[in-house]
Amino acid sequence: MLSGRAMSLSSQIAQISRRIYSTEELLNGLPARIQQIRRMNYKVLTNLEKDQSALSDRWASMGPAVKEIVNANTPFVSSEIKGLESEITQRRMDTAYQVDRLASAEMKATAISSRVSDISSKVSGAMGDVESRLQQINNDVAVAERTISHVSNASFQWKEGESPILSVPAKDQKNDLRGFLTLTNQRFLYEVEKEVVLKKRLFIATEKKKVRETVVDKPIGAVDNITKGRVGLLAGQGLYIKLKPQTGVPEMKLDTSGEDADLVLHFNGFITTGEADREIASVQGTNVEKEKPVPVVCPRCGAPYIDEIFRGQTAVQCRYCSTSIPLQR
Repeated sequence: MLSGRAMSLSSQIAQISRRIYSTEELLNGLPARIQQIRRMNYKVLTNLEKDQSALSDRWASMGPAVKEIVNANTPFVSSEIKGLESEITQRRMDTAYQVDRLASAEMKATAISSRVSDISSKVSGAMGDVESRLQQINNDVAVAERTISHVSNASFQWKEGESPILSVPAKDQKNDLRGFLTLTNQRFLYEVEKEVVLKKRLFIATEKKKVRETVVDKPIGAVDNITKGRVGLLAGQGLYIKLKPQTGVPEMKLDTSGEDADLVLHFNGFITTGEADREIASVQGTNVEKEKPVPVVCPRCGAPYIDEIFRGQTAVQCRYCSTSIPLQR
């Protein structure tokens, strides 16, 4: 029991040093990661650069004091732990080991444990909320990185001015097909993933590859409602997605993780409230102030277009002559 306690104390004191190293490593790696997602056309979450810079400045001013707490205290405590481990090893080898010496070792372990807790508390106090803020920035960057990874193999073509916002794995429960749900500033997309046989030998597939096919491609404003819930008796958390009736798309039931379902709800709101457009406009230096809608008239037959125009829609079709009418942006 004492041996295990000594090992635990040794692990705890090492963890305090690793805590500092991990914070610095994660913080120092953020700028390159953020630059990479920007190069890949991820334009939203514009707070990342500012938050990362502010946190780096804060760590630069407080980091030395945190390291001093560790450097001034851990060597002595580590030496005490080694002494305790040596005493425990001696007790195992000494058949005449006295009970009072065992009690002394217990007291030493308790004292060391108190000192380790004190060092950990001092480090936590000195670091403040740096770790929690750093973790939040890291989580946001990780969501962007995962989105970029998913859309890098997308089956759809990007439109002018379009930027990815979120992409998550999601299984279509109705058709039992796995795929990816993607939200951009302009569109709602769902792709299914299929396995294609490339070669056969004696009717047996010897070479296959997975390909994607876009089965839903609608303007982001065509999304009527997204709710989170269980998608089946055996399935876990998922999403129920309703698109506007005029899209002709039946309700979708997608199985995904609870965390990804929360992200979809969050970023759908981020888009529908106009926040995504405002962030992208700030990057591009454009204005997104609402203007009076310009009447849409067919250039071929002169008929007015009176149906609903969805957010993200770039063209409409004249119901009378079927001419495609580009929309002003």
